[in-house]
Amino acid sequence: MNNTNYQKECTIPDRDIVVSVLNGDTNAYAFLVKKYQAKIYSIFARSIRSQAVAAELAQDVFLKAFEKLAQFSFEKSFSSWINAIAINTLRDYWRKDGRKSSFTDELDTDYESFDATIEEQVLNGSIMQVIQQLPVLYREALLLRFRDDLSIQEVADSLGIGTSAAKMRLKRGIEIVSARVEGTNEKG
Repeated sequence: MNNTNYQKECTIPDRDIVVSVLNGDTNAYAFLVKKYQAKIYSIFARSIRSQAVAAELAQDVFLKAFEKLAQFSFEKSFSSWINAIAINTLRDYWRKDGRKSSFTDELDTDYESFDATIEEQVLNGSIMQVIQQLPVLYREALLLRFRDDLSIQEVADSLGIGTSAAKMRLKRGIEIVSARVEGTNEKG
């Protein structure tokens, strides 16, 4: 592929760009970065709340992906593959130096941006608090599915698990959240 073809980047499948990069056209990688940079950055920005650290970690993800591009499996989507690298990078960040937090500290929601009643806001706040308290395996699955709007297959690929395991984590996470939120509403 030559650079004029890349002007139509929206029509070029990720796999074709990966093949071009692997065949020596390293400049083609910029199109993948451009396509996914906002999504990858947002994973870090919502969790870390430091723009500088989030940007640095997002850059690390693209560097790691570039260095490991030969290991990319064409059976999976590039989106899921780079998402998995980002999630693992975020996990490593929180583990380093015993930092306290996890994948889901980004649940700080600005309710003023929603047109909702006070009751809905309280319920949404309760749900967010419950999600924050879930074990990380359920938290990650729920956030990838409902916050990031990934398909079940993409959730599975991002977490490095099978589709049935992803479905089970989602099902169990939803059950826990529902039970806890209903229990909270009954008390109130």
